[in-house]
Amino acid sequence: MTAPGQATGRLEFPYLDGLRGLSALAVVFYHAYLFTGTTGTGPTELPWLRPVIGWGYLGVPVFIVLSGYVLMLPVLTRFDGYRIPGGIWGFIKRRARRIIPPYWVALVLFAVLILVVPVLGQPGGTQWDTKLPMGWGTFLTHVFLVHDFFPQYIGKIDGPMWSVAVEWQIYFLMPFLILPLWRLVGGWATTSGLLLIGVWMGSESRYSWVHPWFVGLFAVGMLAAELTVAARDRQDGLRGRSTRGPSGWFVLVLLAGVLVLFFTHRDYYQHQTWPSEVVAGVFVGVLLTWLGTRAVVGRHTWLARFLGWRPFVLAGLVSYSVYLVHSPLLGLGNLLLLPLDLYPKWQFLAMVLGVVPVVLALCVLFWWLVERRFLNRRQQHAAAAGRRGRPEPEVGVMTEPDQSVSPGGNR
Repeated sequence: MTAPGQATGRLEFPYLDGLRGLSALAVVFYHAYLFTGTTGTGPTELPWLRPVIGWGYLGVPVFIVLSGYVLMLPVLTRFDGYRIPGGIWGFIKRRARRIIPPYWVALVLFAVLILVVPVLGQPGGTQWDTKLPMGWGTFLTHVFLVHDFFPQYIGKIDGPMWSVAVEWQIYFLMPFLILPLWRLVGGWATTSGLLLIGVWMGSESRYSWVHPWFVGLFAVGMLAAELTVAARDRQDGLRGRSTRGPSGWFVLVLLAGVLVLFFTHRDYYQHQTWPSEVVAGVFVGVLLTWLGTRAVVGRHTWLARFLGWRPFVLAGLVSYSVYLVHSPLLGLGNLLLLPLDLYPKWQFLAMVLGVVPVVLALCVLFWWLVERRFLNRRQQHAAAAGRRGRPEPEVGVMTEPDQSVSPGGNR
C-alpha cells in the first residue's frame, strides 16, 4: 500500500524511443517525396507512392501523443493531486533547456545558409520556395516560437519547426490548463473536451494554423499514461488513483461530435489534415495504452519487442536532431540534383538512396555536436547503453524520477 505523497517510481519504456525513431524516419521520407524535382513532381508524377509515403506527415501527431505520455509519467509517480514534481517553473525551465538550444542552433544555421548559399536564397521552382523569403519578421517569430500564429511565417526557413512551436506552447497549457481540468473533472472528460474543442477550432480556417487539436492529442497521451500507471498500481496492489473511466454514452457523444464536425466541413477537409491527424493520434494513444498496460504486468508483446529493437531505439535518441535538420538539407540536395534533369522516378531514387543517407548522417553529426549536450538523464543513460551495445529492458523503473523527461518533441 502506498501512502499519499509517496513516490512509486516512474516507468520507462524503451519501445517509446523506437516508435519515435520510426516516426521521424517516416517524416524524412515524406519530405524527400515532397522535395523531389520541381514543385508538385512527387504527388503528380509519382502518385503510386502517395498511399504509402504520403502519410508520413502523421509522424507529427505521433510525436505530440508521445510527448503527453512521457511528460505525464512523472506526474503520476506521486499520489498528490496531479502536481508536477519540481514545480511548474522548474518544469518549464527543464523543457526550455532540452528543446530550445538545439532549436536555436538549427534556426541560426539555416538562416545563415539561406543568406550565403545562392541556390537556397532564391526561388527555383521547387518545394523549397515555400520556405522563402526570409526576413526579420520570419526570423524573430521563429526565435520566440510564435511563428505558428502567423500564416505568412509558419512554414518558412525550416518547415518542421512549426510543430516545435506548437509543442512549446502546450508545455504552458499542461500545468496551467490541462492538469487543473484533470483534477476537476478527470482525465476522460478533459481529454474528450479538449479534442472536441480542438477539432471544432481546427475546422475553422482562422484557427487552423495553431493546430488546436494537438492540445487534445497531447491529453490523449496523458490519459494513456494514466491508464498505464493505473494498471501497474493494480498489479502491485497499490492504492491507485481513480481514472474516472467513461461510460458508453460519453464515448458515443465524443465520436458523434467528431463525425458531425467532419461531415459539416467536408469541403474544408479536402485541404486540411486535422481529421487524419486526430484519428492517428487517438489510435497511437490506444496503442500506447495497450503496450503499456501489458508491459507493466510482464506481458511482452511482439510489437514492444519490435519497437524496442536497438537500431530503432537509437534512431529515437537522435530523432529530435533528425526532425530539426533534415528538411532544409533535403531541399538543398534536390536543388543540387536538378541540373542533372533526371526523370521523376530517378530523381526520387537519387533522393532516397543518395541524399537521405547523407542527410541522416549530418543529422547524427548535429546530435553529436549540439543536441547531446542538452540530453536529460534518461537519454544520457540510453545513449551510454547504446554505445556499449547493451540492450534495454522492455520496461523499467526509475526509482528516483528524472524530471527532465523526453518529450515527443525529442523526435
